[in-house]
Amino acid sequence: MKKLFLIITLFFCIPGTNAMSYPTIEVIKDNTDYLLIHEKSLPIVDIEISFAIGSKDDGSLKGITNYSIELLHQQKINGEKIIDSFEKVGALYNSSVNRDSSALKIRFIKSDKNIEFISKKLNEILKAENLSATPLEYTRDVIINSITSRDLSPASIISYKTNEEFFVGTGYAHPISGYKNIIEKINVTDIKKHIKKIINVSNIKVSMVGDINENEATYFISRVLSNVPMGNDYVSAYNKLNYQGNSKIRHIDHDSKQTHISIYIPSVTRNHKNFYNILVANYIFGGSGFGSMLMQEIREKNGLAYSVYSYLAPFKDIGVLKIGMQTESKNTARSLEILKAEIDKFKKFDISNEKVKKAKLGLLKSFELRLDTNKKMLSTLSAINSYEMHDNYFEEYIEGINLVTKESIISSLKSDLDFENISINTVGNN
Repeated sequence: MKKLFLIITLFFCIPGTNAMSYPTIEVIKDNTDYLLIHEKSLPIVDIEISFAIGSKDDGSLKGITNYSIELLHQQKINGEKIIDSFEKVGALYNSSVNRDSSALKIRFIKSDKNIEFISKKLNEILKAENLSATPLEYTRDVIINSITSRDLSPASIISYKTNEEFFVGTGYAHPISGYKNIIEKINVTDIKKHIKKIINVSNIKVSMVGDINENEATYFISRVLSNVPMGNDYVSAYNKLNYQGNSKIRHIDHDSKQTHISIYIPSVTRNHKNFYNILVANYIFGGSGFGSMLMQEIREKNGLAYSVYSYLAPFKDIGVLKIGMQTESKNTARSLEILKAEIDKFKKFDISNEKVKKAKLGLLKSFELRLDTNKKMLSTLSAINSYEMHDNYFEEYIEGINLVTKESIISSLKSDLDFENISINTVGNN
């Protein structure tokens, strides 16, 4: 009886991640740019078409990638905007631009008619043959209004001002939406030229999740990419971090009741060999909510903020660990003092093996939540596609976390985080 009880106990104590059944990633017709997770539980298809061009590739026309992508779905065919034609069949379309890439996403109910119609409309978007001045001016106004709003929000100000300082001299430094004086000057010719740089078959990756098999996916992609240019000579420039801030504090005056604090620490990119060490370390430091070092010290012990956090932002060329919080202006100096002390503790990483073990388990369990809906599955698949990590990604993630130890974290913190060049910015009243 005791032996049976022990077996039952061990069975229920096995971490859920070991029993998790991860989806199969299919490479569509052996083309590693096109990935599929065939999920038949619902008659829905989610698709992301991504381009390896982001705001870092804007060049002198800061904001032009965002501007261009915003215009694509506003093209008119037979007097109707493409975005309106999607709505008529119940398809949900949206686009996005980040620093390393851009993307179009669409979700629709599976049917032969929808596959034909939506693939045709996406093809019209990508060929970009129907751009005109009217949506250009309308979108210009929308972007300029968003830039004006950005300069009124302390949260937005500290985000883009910290980026300007930290990423100085790189394509990552400017806001994705650009600057008003530049957006005002961009014309149709600029947009068409930039779209040719963005949209070509060699620059496109397609990620698909849902009730669509490989043959159907192949047919869909072939229609979407029909007569789309094959390639161009543009090569995205490598961005090297130039920042040397020596932990000086830069304050930006803004009339607000609270002061926003932003701290950047140079870190690792996603494909770095020590990424998992830094990921686990950050989970303990400020990435795990109420159990984190930062939350315990800033909120629980000192009551200086409702929330404080840290997270990894591993861009293609540069990695950064970001820390953020806001507090009453009278508490700014005290908060900065504690944050610096916590960073010093983090650097030394005098953390028990038990805490490291719990952090690893927490990350593995949260990993499962990335796959509990088709939308989340698509987001994960798109990241896998972008980083070209489709071979055994799920197994490698789990193994990467499991191999982390306290000793490997300490070694990585010494070699991979630049604690000598931390960027510290505050926005608010003095």
